[in-house]
Amino acid sequence: MLNSKHIEEMRGIEEGATIWGYVNAKLLREVQRFDHELITVVSVKELEVIENTTYDGSGKLPYFGAILTKKGKEFLESWADKTLKQT
Repeated sequence: MLNSKHIEEMRGIEEGATIWGYVNAKLLREVQRFDHELITVVSVKELEVIENTTYDGSGKLPYFGAILTKKGKEFLESWADKTLKQT
């Protein structure tokens, strides 16, 4: 089951994001396990192509890249509607 922390992470990747933090990566992987169609995760290699950069290991490496899918955006809208009805 997803909670408000998962929803916050999903909102953070609506337009796509590079995931640097362990907790962020963990929460997004939990979202992915809940429903793999909510987010798209891209590997560091794919991220290098998208960002036109190279992560060579000399600095901090991102965990992955992620973006919310159409289904994910619909899920967030549904979540917001449910939350509003409860208040």
